[in-house]
Amino acid sequence: MSASSPELNAETPLAGVYPFNAPGESVTLYDGPVAGPAGTEVPGVVQYDCSPKLGISWRLHTEDYDATSMDRTALSLLDLGFELPVLARDAVSGWCNGASYGDPAAALDRVVAHWFNLPRWRGSAHLAVRADNGMPRLVPAGRSVYEADGWKITLDVRPDHEAVFSDVRQADIYVMTHVMEIRRCNGATFTADEVTPVLSALRVGLSFALGRLVAPALPVGRNRQQETVWGQWGPMLCDPARRISSGWWYPEDQASLVDLLACLLPAFRDPDRGQALSLQMQYAINAIADRGFVEQRIMSGAAGLEHVMWQELVLSGRLTETEYSSRAWPAHIKLRTLLTDAGVDLGVRAEHLPAAAAFAAGQQVNGSRSPDGADVATRVRNRLVHPKETQEPVYAVKGLVTDAWLLTRHYLALLVLHSIGYRGSYKDLSMTNGWVGETEPVPWL
Repeated sequence: MSASSPELNAETPLAGVYPFNAPGESVTLYDGPVAGPAGTEVPGVVQYDCSPKLGISWRLHTEDYDATSMDRTALSLLDLGFELPVLARDAVSGWCNGASYGDPAAALDRVVAHWFNLPRWRGSAHLAVRADNGMPRLVPAGRSVYEADGWKITLDVRPDHEAVFSDVRQADIYVMTHVMEIRRCNGATFTADEVTPVLSALRVGLSFALGRLVAPALPVGRNRQQETVWGQWGPMLCDPARRISSGWWYPEDQASLVDLLACLLPAFRDPDRGQALSLQMQYAINAIADRGFVEQRIMSGAAGLEHVMWQELVLSGRLTETEYSSRAWPAHIKLRTLLTDAGVDLGVRAEHLPAAAAFAAGQQVNGSRSPDGADVATRVRNRLVHPKETQEPVYAVKGLVTDAWLLTRHYLALLVLHSIGYRGSYKDLSMTNGWVGETEPVPWL
């Protein structure tokens, strides 16, 4: 896989199918006639709501309606020529859980999608735009281009990204931040079924890298004549916008994103592998996030580790199911085995994880080895799930639960990256006191 040339050139921005919204402002998907009672036409609107969360709603602008329409199950969008499955809140409004339209077997030349809540990073080319007064304006390094698994992915930032992200600490916002175009590298056409795994890989992969959910929403497929022949409307899962990522990837490190996409797109092309990887990454996203109860994050991380261990030890044929469940292979040994295979340092450094180091020093293990991070992560998790005392000892060591969470998310992120063959850099998630942008090569290189 390769990124575009590092030489900066001014390019014309991609045109989104839907306009950039103000933070929290709804995006209009349809505004036109809707089939009403007795064959009449009434004005209606379908919109993509961006507050308090992403979702699709509809409303009829009329007082002439049939009261029985409260059981409406579809909205006939006459100008688009398709039936939108809906649920009714009352006779003139409701919501939609998503739908596809057009022909999924149609030959597509390109797909245009609209990203929500992506951070700004420096791309490989400038964008030439026009300001509100009509004067030309340059958006420095606003375009990124990636090629992976036969696909060319172009990502353009909105020109006012800095302004719309200026107050993200004051409110939870959902805002369209980028327009993306997907084509075949060789110019060949493709179908919706062929591009759907690419969209899934991008959604899950970038969310995993950033440690929060981001969404490439509202994809629209166009043919060689630039006619819209396929599309999807869906209420994508997305976390509120944040300036600082809690994930393992530093957004200015484009080389590492190149490597990640080169690993992800082939994996998601395989339905079985893609499904397993998506689940592991979702566990990791929940574990990495710095919101909610720490215990919940540990449980999500532990579930992700269990999934990876089963895949790498049982499904690979290294252990039988009986061996995996036996007392000879407790959780700390299984985890230690995979971490050792990946070259991960199992030491618990007191300068970064003082509570975990103190806890490890008080543990007893069989043999001559000293307690390590695998012991801490698994024992804290086990004591949270299977408490044996009224005052659980993990809470007696101040900061231990937090340190166990940091170790758990660190190990899970690395094992997922190792499983896909990633060879870029990463941010050590067991540390909270490093510098912004401080990364290091993965340990298995």
